[in-house]
Amino acid sequence: MISYSLHLSNKKHALTTTKKVAAASKHNLRQYESPEYCRDNIFVLVGGDNILDDLKEAYHQEFDACLEEYNKGKRADRQIDDYLKYVSESGKNDVAAELVIQLGDAEFWHDRSLEMKKQMLPIFEDQLKHLQELVPDFRIVSAVVHLDEHSPHAHVIGLPIGRGYKRGMQKQAAKTRVFTQETLTELQDKMHKYAEQEMNEHPEIFEGENLKEIEKGRNSDWSKEFFVRKKAEALESLNEQYAETTNAVEANETVLEELNKQTEETIQTMVETEAQKEFMRYAFLKEPKTPIGKLVAGAWRKFKEWWDMHKRKEVEEKTRESVLGRLAELKKETSEQPRKPLVPKKQRGPELD
Repeated sequence: MISYSLHLSNKKHALTTTKKVAAASKHNLRQYESPEYCRDNIFVLVGGDNILDDLKEAYHQEFDACLEEYNKGKRADRQIDDYLKYVSESGKNDVAAELVIQLGDAEFWHDRSLEMKKQMLPIFEDQLKHLQELVPDFRIVSAVVHLDEHSPHAHVIGLPIGRGYKRGMQKQAAKTRVFTQETLTELQDKMHKYAEQEMNEHPEIFEGENLKEIEKGRNSDWSKEFFVRKKAEALESLNEQYAETTNAVEANETVLEELNKQTEETIQTMVETEAQKEFMRYAFLKEPKTPIGKLVAGAWRKFKEWWDMHKRKEVEEKTRESVLGRLAELKKETSEQPRKPLVPKKQRGPELD
């Protein structure tokens, strides 16, 4: 049994600002030096060599006409000059959305060749076609397939578009309107069926394998593969910080001594991070096949059983008491504060949903 996942990046991984889109571009397109990844083994299916530029172009094409209509007759201080900049700085909506698509986990792919992984490219192309058909208001601006990690997967970044607004611009960036819990669940169900169909059409890759049923409640970032991938991105950030520090250091004995110390600490941190990534990858395997996978997954299950029996109730009670206590304090503080007068409508700046 192999797994299929389609995850929407949320919370700290969400593309809330243009800065985060630029960082995603750097990661997805491998625009940095790292011994862990190989630029030769990534494949761009949609977009160019700068995802932020692709997103800017999409914003102009989708919103310029609506923006011009919105600004008509408004005072200069209420007009919006750059809609992408406005969304990025307002914090009301994400500027873009990222989906990660994967068929087969690391356990399935660990002994498959690179050439076999390359046979996934037309399958990912089909997935993109189905995705665009199922979610026409998600304009895909970038799709990049990574074959240089444990499992082949595609990073898909796009512009979610909401329509028919009566307040503000008629058309707006609207991730939460395009991807609700209901629409995301429906999308995963349909994409899962397409993935099963594609497996049947490619016996040279999936012969003898069946697709696992969808695990309900796994629509967020916490699949084991997504967890490992985000750990890897944190490690990339550490590498970049280290490189920047190294380039800024003056070559004298005192600095070199400190640099050597930092280098060793960084190496050890990277080694420990790799160990944690590998452990978590094995710990969450549902059907481990290798001896180490069975050992770690078994140890995790035993720990989880012990935790549920001896610790969960205590921790849950303390957490509940703390959260409810703080909530009660906030309610009390709110009730004791005098109500502020409403700001006259004419003094408000531009507002969009």
